[in-house]
Amino acid sequence: MSLCYAGPKPLISSHGIEFDHNKEDKFVYLSFVAELIHALDHEYIDGERYITITEKKPLDPDTIFSLINTYDSALDQKISDRIKKVEEEIATQIEHAHSNRLLCDEEHQVLVKNIEFLHQYRIQRAINKTVYYSGIKSLAHIIQKGHIDYIIAPMFPIFVHVFHSIQGALTKLSPPINSEIDIYEENEHLKVQLNLKKI
Repeated sequence: MSLCYAGPKPLISSHGIEFDHNKEDKFVYLSFVAELIHALDHEYIDGERYITITEKKPLDPDTIFSLINTYDSALDQKISDRIKKVEEEIATQIEHAHSNRLLCDEEHQVLVKNIEFLHQYRIQRAINKTVYYSGIKSLAHIIQKGHIDYIIAPMFPIFVHVFHSIQGALTKLSPPINSEIDIYEENEHLKVQLNLKKI
């Protein structure tokens, strides 16, 4: 098992394979998630403002996995469970492809081959997604433990996506933490800020 980029969500049919570029592989967000974990998990002094400079290039996949795995002892099992579920989904799709009466023999063959061709691709996306949400859940707990009031980042789509995921995880905590995302300009640069408040 290793982390690596797979690609956007595949749309498989008897006519070919297309990709939904609105459903990007979670791998692209993992470096920022890992950097946030590293930046936020420390002791806090009231009134202090903490600034961290992010890496200029994405973290190494092994470093990302090792860091997130440190915070989730059940991560390997979660990955195994997710892989098993995807394997079952693929087997079911192949079975349905064979029994689809609306397709001719050639279309059956094409559909089955397309499903089989993307087998490992879909497994890798599932691994990346599992690690991503494990990291997001860890971030929510770090924010809760540190009583963090806000997090600011440059206004890039990757950061906004991760902040939205964190928002979802924060609402599942006990007690839940309410949050909002603000976008503003500072020194001619757009910033995104995740503001946190206990419900």
